[in-house]
Amino acid sequence: MTADNLKGNIAGGHRPPLQSGIINAQMAIRHRFLLAAAFVYLAAANLIWIARDTRPPFWDMAYHQTAALRIYDAFSTFGIRAFAIVPLLTGFYPPLYHTVVALFYSLFGKTTDAAQWANLPALAILISATYGVGVKLMKPLAAAAAAMLVGFFPYLIWLSRETLVDYWLTAMVALAMWFLARTEEFSNRKASIAFGVVCGLGLLTKWTFPLFVVLPAAWLARKNLKNAGIAAGIAALIAAYWYVPVGRSLQQLAQINSAGAVSEGDPGRLSFQAVVFYLRALEGYQLFLPLFLVFIAGAIVLTRKFDRGWIPIVLWLIGGWIGLMLFQNKDPRYSAPMLPAVALISARACERKETLIAWFIPVLLFQHYLVSFGIRRLPPNAVLLQGVKGPLSWDWNLYRQNYFELWGPPAHEDWQVERVLAKVTADDGKMVRLGMIPDIPRFDWGAFQFYIALSKRPVVFNRIVFFDEGVISNNDFILMSENDQGWASNVSADLKKINRYILDRPDHFHIVDAFPLPNGDMIRLYKVGSS
Repeated sequence: MTADNLKGNIAGGHRPPLQSGIINAQMAIRHRFLLAAAFVYLAAANLIWIARDTRPPFWDMAYHQTAALRIYDAFSTFGIRAFAIVPLLTGFYPPLYHTVVALFYSLFGKTTDAAQWANLPALAILISATYGVGVKLMKPLAAAAAAMLVGFFPYLIWLSRETLVDYWLTAMVALAMWFLARTEEFSNRKASIAFGVVCGLGLLTKWTFPLFVVLPAAWLARKNLKNAGIAAGIAALIAAYWYVPVGRSLQQLAQINSAGAVSEGDPGRLSFQAVVFYLRALEGYQLFLPLFLVFIAGAIVLTRKFDRGWIPIVLWLIGGWIGLMLFQNKDPRYSAPMLPAVALISARACERKETLIAWFIPVLLFQHYLVSFGIRRLPPNAVLLQGVKGPLSWDWNLYRQNYFELWGPPAHEDWQVERVLAKVTADDGKMVRLGMIPDIPRFDWGAFQFYIALSKRPVVFNRIVFFDEGVISNNDFILMSENDQGWASNVSADLKKINRYILDRPDHFHIVDAFPLPNGDMIRLYKVGSS
């Protein structure tokens, strides 16, 4: 090829193979650098955050760490035979996530930090899988932008540092959708088998996994039902490990779910507010307004130039949205597995103008610092429009620096849980019964049960929720809050009556310790019985 011909081909948009190869390699380096930089930054920030935070886990986070401790202890005692009892050790939840946490306990020690580090592999899966789905639909750089976006979504940043199943579930849903795309509409049997394995593991992560995957899989299975059936059979076989021995308990979980919805003031299953709830959660808690507008822009671009390859992504959102509406209890974390799909659609806004990605990065870094470490000069939150008021009020927000004062910047605080346990077990090591009235986050039933299991203290823990003289007196020690009773007040109206009953009987309830909590509440520890 002559020099003139070469210049003519380039001017006409036709590059020789060598030059095209060089350009493709440069583009590959650019988007892979973006992925790697996003992971390294987010992982390093999480390690710094975890190192600076000394607070105990609470509620569900503590529950999952306690379940992981049971798995750790089972393998320490029985070795590989522990696989036979693992399904019985995690309560209402499948055991995959807890087993990962138990593995991190074995590698790095039985600490809260180690449990939080267990989300780092999920971060890598989430970014990689979102990119893997994206490159099937968009240019590589736009796909990399989607992967970066999902890692920086404010709600997923909060979740990535908590020991909750939902972060791993989000990663597993994204991974399943990546493997689903690789099946080529189930024409590839090996890829179909791999998809079935991932779905089985997804079902062992959380029972809501099918809500996000079934509709896309059903759509793509139309042309090859045989391979799709093989994938479904493999998934069912793997999931049977937990669902066969324990699955019946999900009925009891549904009852607890409905009760929680009532105490939190959640909307009815098929009400207008149920439709709006997850949209408001998406804007106000999961993305915030700037990224929500990017999502809207991406959705508009997608609608105007729709390609059938995006149907599984749309079904991913529709299936999750409809499925979650059927749950009486509503929570933004339940819809977290839809966020990779949201990121993919958002990235459509910059596919034709890739320079826009450079403008996203300062916004992402600012929001990350805002929700991770806080900016004191700014108000804690900026409400655009108030939502329905109730025990939990969900608003449309410009931003939030914390999530109901539960998640947000790290804090160096001592919540006195270990102090109490040391106090009540100071004698001869005999088993003691510890009753607790308040349910204050980080000074709650989950935190106490976790530290009891962690230190193997001889303590039987009892929650005192409703007034019953026999239940109150059937304890060796009782914890009482002088002021705020925390979230227990949403469950029972008897707490003031219980407190008064204890205060009016100093001959039977003897105060042995009193101390303030970091939130300002004053706690009393009583010894029960005649002096």
